[in-house]
Amino acid sequence: MSLGSVGYNFNSLNIQSGKLPEGSKRPEGFQGSGKDVFVRGESRECAEEMRFAKAGRLFQSSQGREAGKANEVGKSSDVEPEEVSMYPGRNGYDKSFLGVELPMPELGASIRDKVAMRKDKPGECELTYTNYSVVMNKERRQCFYAVCNIDGSSHRNVKRAGSWTIDGRIDRDYQLGNEAYSGNNIDKGHMVRRLDPCWGKNPDLASNDTFSYCNAALQHGGLNQKEWLALEDHVLGAARCGQKLTVITGPIFSENDPKFDNHGQINPPTQIPMKFFKTVVWKDSQSGGLKSASFVLSQEDIINKDGSLFKGRSREGLNPDRFEVYQVPLKQLEQMTDLHFGDIGDISKETVKLTAASDYKPYGL
Repeated sequence: MSLGSVGYNFNSLNIQSGKLPEGSKRPEGFQGSGKDVFVRGESRECAEEMRFAKAGRLFQSSQGREAGKANEVGKSSDVEPEEVSMYPGRNGYDKSFLGVELPMPELGASIRDKVAMRKDKPGECELTYTNYSVVMNKERRQCFYAVCNIDGSSHRNVKRAGSWTIDGRIDRDYQLGNEAYSGNNIDKGHMVRRLDPCWGKNPDLASNDTFSYCNAALQHGGLNQKEWLALEDHVLGAARCGQKLTVITGPIFSENDPKFDNHGQINPPTQIPMKFFKTVVWKDSQSGGLKSASFVLSQEDIINKDGSLFKGRSREGLNPDRFEVYQVPLKQLEQMTDLHFGDIGDISKETVKLTAASDYKPYGL
């Protein structure tokens, strides 16, 4: 089964309204049966992240306008010098973190041969960072997924620092650098959110490690402003109540994703993923087993209307904050990605659209 053949169209799925089911209540977090819901954690750090993201989006937009002027006269935007790191001694993802073993997702037959292998450890593909790991797609030069442990009991507030860095453990040709992000409205979108791995003995190092280009994907600059940020706040807010969570995030690749060369800077061209997923796993206090909730975000509308990315496309009608977020059954996500998450309980039985009316709040049954 090829990824492109899946062809999910959310408009054709059985989607409920964004309202909570009648009689349901907003619980206090992950506490087992009947309380499998996230609580949004409002915090100064989250507010700072929003302000930083907004400022970055405005800067990217201005850079895109300048780059467009430069391209009109035959010039290309400058690419900043690259930093390279081997990330020595990083602990990476811990499969026993939740008290019940949760292996990293397995790649299905249609994508197994596309994995980027490490140069320093032949035969291995896991790139380890502080409290999280990444597996890369060498053809798309973005990750298949990033998997992060979050320990709310020892979480620390860490100021934003660090610079984007190439991972020297895999070939440079297997990862996108700044050539993909300069002079356009595309952000270096963190797959593992900067704040999520900031716990334990090295929270500052964990924050810095999230600035690996292998932890970035081609996300439009408006992505982190509303819907996706709200979902991330729910996840981190639940963890900060003392919860342990494992969060798996990545692009959903399709053969039909639009080709992208950033006006000649990316050679060979890549493709921009139209959708991203996030799966959150926790230990159920009643059953002792693992439970999960999965989400898919689509940025197709904004990508297709952004004239700064592709020649000949109009910016008319562009809404910079237009995204759609869905809570989906895990089995459906496995079909969309050809990633296999193992035997995990799933609180979602059908696809549900999360909306502003419900504060993009996930909910259980």
